[in-house]
Amino acid sequence: MTLKENIFDGYNEKVLFRHLNSIWKKYFNIYPQLPFTKIFDIKTLDIQENERNFLLKTNIDYTVCDKNDKPLICIEFDGLSGGYNREGEYIQVKEDPLRKKKLELKLKIAIEHHYPFYIISFPEKKFISEKINLTVIDGIIGQTIAKKNFQDKKKEIQRYLDNNVETLRSMSEYELKEHVDDLVISSEVETELTWDPIARRAAELFHVLFTKRIITGYSPEFQSKPEFWKLKDINGIKWYGCKVSCDTPNGKVIERAWVRNFEGGLASPIIIVRNIAELLAFNKAADINGIQVL
Repeated sequence: MTLKENIFDGYNEKVLFRHLNSIWKKYFNIYPQLPFTKIFDIKTLDIQENERNFLLKTNIDYTVCDKNDKPLICIEFDGLSGGYNREGEYIQVKEDPLRKKKLELKLKIAIEHHYPFYIISFPEKKFISEKINLTVIDGIIGQTIAKKNFQDKKKEIQRYLDNNVETLRSMSEYELKEHVDDLVISSEVETELTWDPIARRAAELFHVLFTKRIITGYSPEFQSKPEFWKLKDINGIKWYGCKVSCDTPNGKVIERAWVRNFEGGLASPIIIVRNIAELLAFNKAADINGIQVL
């Protein structure tokens, strides 16, 4: 028997784990190379025997757990084939039929159990910029946790409505709708800013720039590859982009961001790409106007 030198399958997987752990260890326990059977009870799965044998031996690259070690999110880093998942399908960039079959099986089981499972690669791993040490994966984790927590917030709102029926009856239909909408929107924003580090940093930076009258507003514009007008089916979009423009005392700032279309889970690529573009634009506006950014 030969002792392995490292628990990771490669350098990039090790680097990514260190990054994720540095960002998220305050809130979650992140485990590398957990056996698939630690997440799913494969004895109860309706699968073929050869598939069951594979699942008995396979691991998951990264598992995000709460502090009681309840699994919340699984992430597979597909460095060999450069793939990702979209609308329940594994999109493989470099063809490898065997690898595709294995990852599709894992993804299928996760979807059947309504469990967040993301396949990512280098585009999702790289830093947003040289100065911003956050990644698309951080946005994916943040948005997923935010959506999970927002479901609890909606239950709280419903309990509030149920317990205040008499008071709410005094409102007009319009006032009641506005009140409920405000509760829902404020809760959604609160959970996003609590859990998504990209959204939070963009909001904090905008507040500084707005307070100092460096910018008073900004304009986001969404894009896609291929372009919307060339597609018959929106599922054909491979990349989502966002351009953010804002005027500053030292000229207009325009920044763009692109993310692959991993639509289908709790994390939306459209929301994440907008948050990234906003953060890039606000960071650049701060730089050209001499604002120190932490």
